[in-house]
Amino acid sequence: MYFNKFPKILLDATDNDGITSGVVKAVDILRRVGFNSDDDLSGSYYFVDYDILDTDTPESISKELYGSAEYHWVILIFNNIFDTFFEWPLSVRKLEKMVTYKYNGIDLYLDDDGISGSFLKDDTLIKHSGTGVTGWSCLVKDYDPVYHRININSTNNTFSVDDTIRAYNGTGGTNIENDYVGEATIKRIVSDEMQSLHHFENSGDEFDGYDDIGGGASTSTVWIDPLSQYAPDGAGQVSIGPAGITYGKSLLYSYIMNGSSDYVKTNLDYEIDKNESKRTISLLKPEFLNQVVREFKALIKR
Repeated sequence: MYFNKFPKILLDATDNDGITSGVVKAVDILRRVGFNSDDDLSGSYYFVDYDILDTDTPESISKELYGSAEYHWVILIFNNIFDTFFEWPLSVRKLEKMVTYKYNGIDLYLDDDGISGSFLKDDTLIKHSGTGVTGWSCLVKDYDPVYHRININSTNNTFSVDDTIRAYNGTGGTNIENDYVGEATIKRIVSDEMQSLHHFENSGDEFDGYDDIGGGASTSTVWIDPLSQYAPDGAGQVSIGPAGITYGKSLLYSYIMNGSSDYVKTNLDYEIDKNESKRTISLLKPEFLNQVVREFKALIKR
């Protein structure tokens, strides 16, 4: 097994009162050996590329390739995988369950021109007619000021586009009509949070005056600033000038006010892409396995 190769260390043994009662021999699980290379393993003479199947585990791949499940750690080390729960791709069924659990609310997108005050988690939202409170509705699950978005529980939606909403919390006072902490107007409702906006994204050729978040080469996929310019003539250009772009010409405005889907990556799209990015790994060719195991044993005991 993997940890059988690790050296032993002596640790102080203590009882429930914290009193030292001797020493015990334990495996030094903090010892690490890694593959030292700046080169991409893909296409290397020593490795082959492999796309992980839904039924695959590190153990099953090791069994198929090396004749024993014991060498699963070789697969993980060379692919820099430390936690198979988060870094190994989910099966289609598990991914569907995860996404359904994670994105189970409704997103209310707000008119930037009318947002005042604040919206905090667990604030109470109500619809306001302009002449008075028209009824309690729900609690805020999350508020994203960048995307002008309030997330609420999917079972408590009584709102419509153009409704004025107000937020109340325990620190705002007791007068329901006057002591609200935030006010806004709803301009778009996405009832299935999985299909709601996660970010704006572009891939392919670099645009003139391109503005992105996180950098990246001209042919890479990059997240686009939501306040970048949207070209309403259909040219599909995303750019930002030195003088800045008004909100009314931004991608975010077009998404909220015009229902545009240009450059939109939904929550579902994002989770699928993230999961798929984990699927291709590099496998050490079987003829080099014994050499790697010998070197690992020698290094781990140094």
